[in-house]
Amino acid sequence: MIKSYDKKEKQAAKYIFLDIIASLLAWSLFFIFRRIEIESTFIQNIQLFSPIYNFWKLIVGVPIFWIFIFWLSGYYNKAFYKSRLSEFFQTLTSVFLGSILLFFILLIDDPVVSYHYYYLSFIVLFSIYFIVIYSFRYTLTRITTNKIRSRIWGFNTLIIGTGKNAEKIYSQLSSEKQSTGNIICGFISEDKHNAVINKSMILGGMPDLNRIIKEKKIENVIVAIDNDDRIELFRIISQLYRFNVEISFIPQLYDYLVGGIRLSFIYGTPLANVLENRMPAWQQNVKRLFDIVVSCLGLVLASPLMVYLAIKVKASSKGDVFFRQERIGRQGIPFRIIKFRTMYESENEYQNHHLTEVNDKRVTPIGKIMRKYRLDELPQLCNVVKGDMSLVGPRPEQQYFIEKIIEKAPYYSLVHKVKPGITSWGMVKYGYANTVDKMIERLNYDIIYLENISILLDTKILIYTIKTIVSGKGL
Repeated sequence: MIKSYDKKEKQAAKYIFLDIIASLLAWSLFFIFRRIEIESTFIQNIQLFSPIYNFWKLIVGVPIFWIFIFWLSGYYNKAFYKSRLSEFFQTLTSVFLGSILLFFILLIDDPVVSYHYYYLSFIVLFSIYFIVIYSFRYTLTRITTNKIRSRIWGFNTLIIGTGKNAEKIYSQLSSEKQSTGNIICGFISEDKHNAVINKSMILGGMPDLNRIIKEKKIENVIVAIDNDDRIELFRIISQLYRFNVEISFIPQLYDYLVGGIRLSFIYGTPLANVLENRMPAWQQNVKRLFDIVVSCLGLVLASPLMVYLAIKVKASSKGDVFFRQERIGRQGIPFRIIKFRTMYESENEYQNHHLTEVNDKRVTPIGKIMRKYRLDELPQLCNVVKGDMSLVGPRPEQQYFIEKIIEKAPYYSLVHKVKPGITSWGMVKYGYANTVDKMIERLNYDIIYLENISILLDTKILIYTIKTIVSGKGL
């Protein structure tokens, strides 16, 4: 069996490549149709149909247009385990909408004698693109599915637990006639004495997790512990997030998880995917596009103000203009957040693990103004453009405070399944938190946000954030 590692990007690239080839082929066939069936019509040597576009001029633009439409639809978000039924309707919908746009961009101004040509052109345009593109996609999906089911391809999988639940899930995955794609590399246990699994397959305990995941190139982790303690369950989740692996649970543990983690059926074995985002794939991509456009526009429009603030910060006290600090982002991956410095430089080391109080003496005069109107967070637009953050999402915290929060609220790790944001529902409803207990209270709003995440909710949060900034209630 060929073991796989990090195939998702390559698989998505294959779909993109095939879509480019398919869109070029479909464009060529449609162009031939236009020449033969429509533009060859003459009356008294006068050509009735004279399109304003040129085949060769659009040979690059048309594929780019379609790739953008398909990316926006969220088709490339899930490279493996595509449902053929959902793939059919997703392709049908995106091609239909794309054909409408292409028709109005390229064909609506063509001089014609009868509207019959318009209707005929659109029907043929849509039909050719759908048939060609779906045929290419169906072929690749079928080949991929067959390779997974026949165990030619697979994903290195680690099972946490060595008790009855672990044995059950291992038996199910091993005995199924068609492979689920999980290559079981071994088990992790903290209690080898009560293990019912063959001890030769136990790779170590939780302290060895980092080493085992790197050595075995683990891509999927299935938690199958017998312990029904919620604290233990979320403690394991917290340790897994930072490895950028898929995290799944057997159905018995699903009831203990916060809502928003939906059951996903991988062929015959039902598993609960912790990392699944409730926001539909197309909304996730629209959200990312919106983040980039708004952040770039914001950086341009706010550049005079940011230059002014940079000068004021530099003049207010010695030290750097910007404050950079490591925060924990999506899937537990650390990144450097950037803000305007609002405190005296000499206090920076101390302030790392000391939250800001009301009327804090460490804050500079210009810093108080910036914090009141949240102007110190303008540089975070750069974090959004880079992809570390989003405009809306749970606020990112330092690892030090995350560990403190998890001691009291182990479910905190669930916020790591989405990108952190400049603003959040917690920031709007609760504001800044200067103690761990207040962080936990604000966390409850973020958990509710994850349950109801949508573009509409993001829009509402942004509107309320603007109101907060204008009113000067940032503190």
